[in-house]
Amino acid sequence: MMDESRKRVIEAKAWECRPKGIYGIENPFLIAREMKCYLFRYPIGEDKTLGLSQRRPEGKVIFTNSSAMLCREIFTFAHELGHLQLHGELFFKDDKMNMSQRIEREADYFASCLLIPRNALTNYLVDACWYGSQEDVDPLTVAMVMNEFRVSSATALIALREYGLIDVRLEEILRQELEGNVKKYLRAAQGDDSLLKPAQVIKYPAEFLKIIRDNYKKNKIPKSMAEAFCAFTLTDFGTVFSHNPLDDEETGRKVGLV
Repeated sequence: MMDESRKRVIEAKAWECRPKGIYGIENPFLIAREMKCYLFRYPIGEDKTLGLSQRRPEGKVIFTNSSAMLCREIFTFAHELGHLQLHGELFFKDDKMNMSQRIEREADYFASCLLIPRNALTNYLVDACWYGSQEDVDPLTVAMVMNEFRVSSATALIALREYGLIDVRLEEILRQELEGNVKKYLRAAQGDDSLLKPAQVIKYPAEFLKIIRDNYKKNKIPKSMAEAFCAFTLTDFGTVFSHNPLDDEETGRKVGLV
């Protein structure tokens, strides 16, 4: 169980990362640049790693798997950002397993506080959903919260319950009503059902592309290596970069001429 003082610290750190004056964050991934993190999004398969983060000499790096549902990928991004904001210099005396569980819970709590903080959620319910008591919360309300805060139905329900806006009984009722029907309710709420689909995007920092481009232009890497890093097709790459002499050598090697 996380103690209340630690919760307050995490809430404050998450709040520092948030754009101010809004309910939900329209594009949470943009926070990466504000926090001076290099963000890489790549579709490596839905059954693969969801994400990771690392402190490197070049800077802080976050990777997310864009083969996951977009709402899941967004939460993964927020979770990994939490690790970087909270755990860079922390040391726990617990054994390894307990330390890992504690760190993961803290990163999850950071993600929730970043994406769907108590005050923003409460204000949104009152302003946009005419919330007066938990009887005003139905599946359509949950779908509106999902769309505004860019979160899954599970994350929305957990936040509603943890903030005391609904009780455990209603949370379970809403979970059952939403099961298999989330897309329908999102559309009814004029929401964005792309949240429930993998984005399958390939995004990396502009600085990264510049490094690849400069190395290619200076004849340090062949086209195949540059394409592999940048995920360009052969045609696309040829329209962006000029010819590299290494390409001739590589082609010749492939056909046995070099």
